[in-house]
Amino acid sequence: MPISRFMKNALTAAIVTGGMVVLAATPAQASTDVTVHSSPCPVCTTDGYGWFKADPIGSTPGDALKACDLRADGYSIKAWLYNRDTGNLIRTVSTAGHTANYCTDWKTGDLPEQTRVWLDVCTMDGTRKIRCDGGEGWS
Repeated sequence: MPISRFMKNALTAAIVTGGMVVLAATPAQASTDVTVHSSPCPVCTTDGYGWFKADPIGSTPGDALKACDLRADGYSIKAWLYNRDTGNLIRTVSTAGHTANYCTDWKTGDLPEQTRVWLDVCTMDGTRKIRCDGGEGWS
């Protein structure tokens, strides 16, 4: 049985409208903090960590990076924040030159919302990487 012109127009409108609803209902990626620990083994005490904080809370700024050295072992902790999609370095922080139980200040700068970031954190002996780990977050 042939479909009338009216039915074709109604069906087309329903498909287009339904498609718009589906597109509009797709959720945006939420901001996600990431903390990465540098540790000599999965069950060992951490050497330190890097922390990307996506959104500001109180006096803690957003799109911010810090590194903390927790172990008095002569090594430092260095953190690199990259744009996950382009590979471009966004910012870096290091505890080099400070004694253990030291955290850097927050290093911050506005990022476009929903920027996918990658955080690399390494225990460093001068400029030599001893051990590293990484993780993903979103601004």
